[in-house]
Amino acid sequence: MKLGAKIFGALSGLLLLYLLFGLLLPGTWDAEAEWTVQASPQEVFPLLDNLEAWAQWSPMPDSGLEAFGAAHGVGAGLRWNDPQYGVGEVRIIASQENSEVQYEVGVEGGALKIQGILSLEGYEGGTRIRWRESGDFGWNPMMGYAARGMASSQGEAMKESLKTLAEVVTQAGSEA
Repeated sequence: MKLGAKIFGALSGLLLLYLLFGLLLPGTWDAEAEWTVQASPQEVFPLLDNLEAWAQWSPMPDSGLEAFGAAHGVGAGLRWNDPQYGVGEVRIIASQENSEVQYEVGVEGGALKIQGILSLEGYEGGTRIRWRESGDFGWNPMMGYAARGMASSQGEAMKESLKTLAEVVTQAGSEA
């Protein structure tokens, strides 16, 4: 057997093992972030309960964004078709005024599914915002590897978004 064939066979075997191991890795992940803002839950909640307002504080697709359903609360949704974010939608599935918003995200026909909860806890002088997300990349062997780092990377992205949300709320409060 020639050296080239042996190398090709070995590389093919390694690639196959890599893909098989990727299939065994869970494609699920959980992430969490918290932030406090010097504003009441009543001031923060409208920016959570209206998905179009999310563009002020959270990364959103730049193109193909379309609102559907209710303007806010349960049934409110956004669809997109964007080169960076793919084709997907987010919709609010539960909402408790000044307390909590739950949502679901589906991307590429459900290839990626995310469920999230944004909770508000008021205290004297402010509000603690807690954001929890869980996602499922499905059975893609490459995404099992990606899921391993999502708790950290998504958690950091969520924290940055909450920091921006606090700035938006604080700025709006100072303009009132």
